[in-house]
Amino acid sequence: MKRSNVLFPVFIVIIGWFIGGFGFTTKLGHPISTICFYLGLGLIFLGFISFILRVKNK
Repeated sequence: MKRSNVLFPVFIVIIGWFIGGFGFTTKLGHPISTICFYLGLGLIFLGFISFILRVKNK
């Protein structure tokens, strides 16, 4: 299994976690906080799904 094959989904999860945390903790207002929060959650789920698929398909 290539190392870079698994690192990309891990980086997606980390970036999603930071964006979601930024949207959850800031008081910038409704549109920006909501967009950041949902984008972060979407990246986290996308990262988990792509991690599972890449590990499964070695």
